[in-house]
Amino acid sequence: MLDKLKLDLPFINNKYHKTDEPFNPFARMAHHGWECDPSTGFADAEMKEALKSYIGVLTDTDRSVIKAKAFAFVLDHMRFTIDEHDYFPCIYNWNRPLMDTLTNQWAKEVKISSQSNEYRQTNTKNGNIAIWMDFDHSVPDWYALYSLGFTGILERAREYKYRYKHKDKEAYFDSIEIEYTAILRLIARMYDYAKNCGFEKAPVIADCLGELCIGAPQTLYSRLMLIYLYFMLSESVDNYQVRSLGHGLDFDLTVPYQTDLNSGRFTEDNLDNFIGYFLTQFAAIGNYWGQPFYIGGSNSDGSCKVNEITYKILNIYDALGIYNPKIQVKYAGNSPVKFLNTICDMIRRGHSSFVLVCEDNVRNGFIKRGIPFERCFDFDIKGCYEYCVRAGEVSTAAFYVNLLGPVIPSLETANDETTYEEIEAIYFEELGKIFDGGIDAANEMEAQIIDVNPSPMFSATIEYSLNLARDAYFNGSEYNTSAIIIGALGSAVDSLMAVKWLVFERKLITVTGLKKVLAENWSDAKLRKYALVCPYKYGCGNAEADSLAAKISGFTASYQGRPNSRGGYYKTHYHSARQFIELGKKVPATPDGRLAYEETSKNASPTQGMDRNGVTALIKSALATKPADHYEGYGFDVMLHESAVTGDDGLAAMRGLLTAYETGGGSSIQFNVCNAETLREAQANPQKYQNLQIRVCGWNVLWNNMPKYEQDKYIERAENLI
Repeated sequence: MLDKLKLDLPFINNKYHKTDEPFNPFARMAHHGWECDPSTGFADAEMKEALKSYIGVLTDTDRSVIKAKAFAFVLDHMRFTIDEHDYFPCIYNWNRPLMDTLTNQWAKEVKISSQSNEYRQTNTKNGNIAIWMDFDHSVPDWYALYSLGFTGILERAREYKYRYKHKDKEAYFDSIEIEYTAILRLIARMYDYAKNCGFEKAPVIADCLGELCIGAPQTLYSRLMLIYLYFMLSESVDNYQVRSLGHGLDFDLTVPYQTDLNSGRFTEDNLDNFIGYFLTQFAAIGNYWGQPFYIGGSNSDGSCKVNEITYKILNIYDALGIYNPKIQVKYAGNSPVKFLNTICDMIRRGHSSFVLVCEDNVRNGFIKRGIPFERCFDFDIKGCYEYCVRAGEVSTAAFYVNLLGPVIPSLETANDETTYEEIEAIYFEELGKIFDGGIDAANEMEAQIIDVNPSPMFSATIEYSLNLARDAYFNGSEYNTSAIIIGALGSAVDSLMAVKWLVFERKLITVTGLKKVLAENWSDAKLRKYALVCPYKYGCGNAEADSLAAKISGFTASYQGRPNSRGGYYKTHYHSARQFIELGKKVPATPDGRLAYEETSKNASPTQGMDRNGVTALIKSALATKPADHYEGYGFDVMLHESAVTGDDGLAAMRGLLTAYETGGGSSIQFNVCNAETLREAQANPQKYQNLQIRVCGWNVLWNNMPKYEQDKYIERAENLI
């Protein structure tokens, strides 16, 4: 199986960046691997200048039309190639050419009040928040794309345009028409190119592209091609990141796989190779945050969706040894033991690319939101571990909150007469100010999304948007939600608990003295050691620390339901992305023993190295916060020692953890399986560990791609495993 793909893999790995040259995964789109065929279109510099000139002479006033015409210009002059080593075309001008010429320029015109601007500047500077306009969490209606194809999506939009016949709606429909006709022209160019290629794969590629030129995908391969092309054109040209490949990739591929096999059109090896070549596209792209898809889940009658194709995808992924795309797993009480064993075994063998999502608990969150059951039993997972109504919800990442930030002003306003209870009360007062100000600022910004980045390509897939003739990202979806993304729970709990223990219980120092020590970046080394060994650490199953964590979690969850400016409301999400590093760089020393400007704890997880009482205690702490009460998502990280998961007993132990987390009200959970000795060896001899993976936040990276200071934190945590 996959013999040809394994021969082609070195070539595909160089498709979007050269593996022997320095690579920045944060700027992945700025790289090139294959140069593509110069006769098919512009080089980057040519495209930039030609696009700028083209936009400069446009007389349109509606920004959705301007963007659509610019999108079409890029596609009509897109350089591409179809290569003997791959089943999927390579596009060259993939560095979001509309970003500099349009989106960034329009973003400069966003206006917010002086009060919100002052809030944003102050709280960004001191590390309390990170805030920007978000276009990076879209999931199209894949079922509409599968059933209609690009041609059918266009025809459906034309039908809706004919129904309206209102001039004020023309621009909305015109922008869709312009973009989808451009997509079809590009596919037609690729089809003609493939027909003139003489290598073995060319006729199969040409047939697939020809199929998409005239209608909906009819085979597994053409369905995969549609997903790939939509992804590349939306994310790399239209500036809307696509955060799920399908509505459950295993389920989406089941019928076409069996149909192709039964018809005799393709053999099992052919079909497995198509899946393998598809997966390797995202490994080649090398997005730092990973490209997600999900598997598993349940049908409306309670039966499990896991089937033969689920295992095929897992086996192909395993055989290829790739770490991107990342895989989200829906699991519940009906999940087969074989299914969970397969995933747990892959994790313990080094595939840290999985996050497991407690399906029943997350679904209950949708029900609590008032979503009809028939809409919430089959929810989508997107991004890292965010949840949304399939084809019915646009959820943006409105702003990030650093829970550690308010600890600083809660101490600054205290004196030696202040009680711990008063300090804690000030903390929650300050936290409330951050949330209230963040919502106000985000609402002002999000009200202008339509002026900065219209979404005709995405909107065309959402029938609710067509029915309203309104951009799906701007109050054009059934559920228009905004997420408050929250991190540093462990650091916040540990800091407040350290104040209580050091000052009020042990009386090792006064409030005034502690403020002085912190201002001097822990000038008292002995006191810092006491802070680091404070018995009230989150993640250790300590009742007092867990009670405070639950109080903070409940306080933040209370902001769910606040109205946003897109006709919807806010949800909360415990997740840090890289803000546990970036916001930490702005925060001075804190009472938990953290030095100035170091990273904070991430997600809803404990501070690195502070979960010292084993995994059972760790899970107990997390469950105290009621993870499923946060309707956008909840990131929870577990590190296990290799010795704890060996053999059949180790698999049973991992399944037991999943069951305990799920039955206790968990949301999502992810693992690193390692030991400190291996990590130190890998740090000293990186050439021997080129495939070593680490789960960072909501994604995994190669160990060798991490800076040393980040590696050191994982080593520190691994040293405390029991």
